[in-house]
Amino acid sequence: GIVHMCGGVGALVGAATVGARSGRFDEGAGEAFAPHSLPLIVLGTFILWFGWYGFNCGSTLSMKATADGTMAAQVAMNTTLSAASCGLSVLALRFLVQRGKYDIGGMCN
Repeated sequence: GIVHMCGGVGALVGAATVGARSGRFDEGAGEAFAPHSLPLIVLGTFILWFGWYGFNCGSTLSMKATADGTMAAQVAMNTTLSAASCGLSVLALRFLVQRGKYDIGGMCN
């Protein structure tokens, strides 16, 4: 839709204007890009997750009938279960791949 098109074009213009991070793609910089503040990553994830409830449940557009409330509740449950199951799946898979190390940044991503 038009909202995603505007956001994508704005992001493309911003990325082209700012350019790549200095030193990020130099020789010897390494492929891994480690997060620098896990508490802020987790906080940002919860803020984004909380915003999904207003957007996703609010997409039912009304709460006049019982069916509308039931639909909004189902949307909220789907939002919760999908985000939580994906996050926990990534956490478990990364734990197995990295041989006993938890990857909170990967889970939040």
